[in-house]
Amino acid sequence: MAKKRIPTLLNPYTRKGRWYKGAFHFHSTNSDGKISPREAVANYARRGYRIVAPSDHGFTTLLPQEWFPGVLLIRNLEICWPHLLHIGARSEGKWKEEGLMASLRRIRREGGFAVHCHPAWSDATWDDLVRTRPVDAVEICNHFCELENATGYSVERWDMLLQSGRKVWCFATDDTHFNLGFPPCDGGWVEIRCPRLTRDDVMKSLKAGSFYASQGPRLLDLSVRRGFVNLRSSPVTELRAVADGVGSGQVYTSRVPRTAWTVDYRGWWCQPRRYLRIELKDARGRVAWSNPLFVRTGGK
Repeated sequence: MAKKRIPTLLNPYTRKGRWYKGAFHFHSTNSDGKISPREAVANYARRGYRIVAPSDHGFTTLLPQEWFPGVLLIRNLEICWPHLLHIGARSEGKWKEEGLMASLRRIRREGGFAVHCHPAWSDATWDDLVRTRPVDAVEICNHFCELENATGYSVERWDMLLQSGRKVWCFATDDTHFNLGFPPCDGGWVEIRCPRLTRDDVMKSLKAGSFYASQGPRLLDLSVRRGFVNLRSSPVTELRAVADGVGSGQVYTSRVPRTAWTVDYRGWWCQPRRYLRIELKDARGRVAWSNPLFVRTGGK
């Protein structure tokens, strides 16, 4: 009987540094939000966010950095159609709508990071997802869309892209407009690990996948060796190891919340073919999603 090949997984969490909580999708009166840009950013700063990037529709909101000590402001906007975040924009003020491919080319020219916003809310088909292939990440959790009309989760669409060989990261956001009757924020965010709290370091970490998406649980550390993934986290009661391949993956549960987990994928009926990713769930049902650990190809 042939020996089962154990794939090697690539770890996106090898960058050293601290974890910084980031908000990248919310709106102010510069588009269709209900409060001023200064109030909106202050709302996140009060809640411990260290990276804040207003994403007004078709408009790059600029605020003086000195207004928010200890918080890094990053230029950002939401391109109106198709809905894309352009994180790290070099432009300022009003954005000229140019269509999908022209917008993606401009994002690349400016060294930005492109996120496909709320695919479920946008009713994105497979063809739509394929057309936005050059994006860096997919918004798999959009808190406002979920509260508004139950279209906030796009995890299945993300898995379809990963299963087809696309290499895209995951994003969670509030997309708050600060409407009355809705929570102001803290329903979805990303935690980024980088050496310093600077624009360049944050952008490098985003592009390297050195971040995770969360509604609450924290991923403190993740290490990989062939056949194993070891994690440290905030207390959680469930870990889901999700991978492509028939019969691949496993769910681990614990009655008592745990902070250390080991995924042993050596004995799985089908080994990961392209990727393995982790979901952590706490006792309140809140989830954190790791970025994919892609299978190393072209050698041992």
